[in-house]
Amino acid sequence: MRKMLQAALCCALLLSFLAGQALAGQALPSGSLPAPGQTLPTLSLKVPVFGQDAGELGVAGKKTFRLQDVKAKVIVLEVIGVYCSECAKQVRSFNTLYARLARRIQSGEVRMFGLAAGGTDLEVESLRKTGIYKYPLVADENYKNHKLLHEPKTPFTMLVTPGGKVLYVHLGIDDDIEDLLARIKEALK
Repeated sequence: MRKMLQAALCCALLLSFLAGQALAGQALPSGSLPAPGQTLPTLSLKVPVFGQDAGELGVAGKKTFRLQDVKAKVIVLEVIGVYCSECAKQVRSFNTLYARLARRIQSGEVRMFGLAAGGTDLEVESLRKTGIYKYPLVADENYKNHKLLHEPKTPFTMLVTPGGKVLYVHLGIDDDIEDLLARIKEALK
């Protein structure tokens, strides 16, 4: 009887492991940050309120949008904090990245935006008006989407497809723009 229980327990553990492996490419495991190969949960994002940001992302005229609504092959998604000092240190290199991606952004291959975790429309608009951030910012009031991403510290950078497949992640300041550009080019192949 004991051997049968052990065999049943082993089978249950094996099935549980295999089920987890099958889901690894589909959804975020509970409590873990997004990782390459996983699929993000469906994010319901507020349409940016500043200038042409909504038009640049192709979501003008809507109140909310999903990654699937963004017409691009690759999305550079940077999770920031409006008052994050580390994010302020990274912004110069990401403005350079944005400028270097200009041709690919204009052609619709790439889109780039910052998700301001906890930021209100007013805070995001004020931040954009300063000119510090050259690329679109999306307010995430009440941390709604930040929580769906399992609350990464900021800055948190991801390359994702419009379908939500995670291609690359980096927690903390990511100022190796050449590496990031190479990863974007590789993802566009």
